[in-house]
Amino acid sequence: MKRQRGMVLLLALVFSLLLGLLTASALRDALVEARMVGYLREGLQALDQAEATLLVAEAELQRAPPGLCQACLPPPRAHDLLGQWQASQSGYFQVQNLGQTTLAAHRPGDEPVTLYRVTAVSRQLAARHVLEAVYAVPAAQTQAPQRILWRQRLKGD
Repeated sequence: MKRQRGMVLLLALVFSLLLGLLTASALRDALVEARMVGYLREGLQALDQAEATLLVAEAELQRAPPGLCQACLPPPRAHDLLGQWQASQSGYFQVQNLGQTTLAAHRPGDEPVTLYRVTAVSRQLAARHVLEAVYAVPAAQTQAPQRILWRQRLKGD
C-alpha cells in the first residue's frame, strides 16, 4: 500500500512538470505573437504617415511647384533623411521637378505635362516607410496633379 502512494506522488510530479512545460510554451508563443502584432501595427502606422505625407507634398506641389532640377536623382538613402527635406506633421518630403513631357502614363497622348517626383518619409522611426510617387501636372494647370506612378522604397533602395 505504501509503495502505491509513492507511485501516485511520482506520477503527480511528472504530470505537473509536463503541464508546467506546456504552459511555458504557450506563454512564449503568446509573447511572440504579441510582438509580431506590435511590429505590424508600427509598420502600418508608418505606411499611413508616409501616405499622409505624400498628400501634404501634393498640396505643396499645387501651392508652390519647384523649379526644374538639374540632376534629378531620387534622394539617396531616404530612410536616413540625408539632404534637404521639408517637414510636415506626418513626416518629411522632397519635391523634384523632372521636366515636361508628352509621353506620361495614364494621360492623353500629346498633352504636355510637367512631371514631379515626390519622396515621402514617415516620422515613425522604428518602422520607417519611404514612398515615392510621380505626379503629372497639365501645362494649363487647370487640373489637380495626377499620381501616375507609386512605389515603396525599401531600406537598401
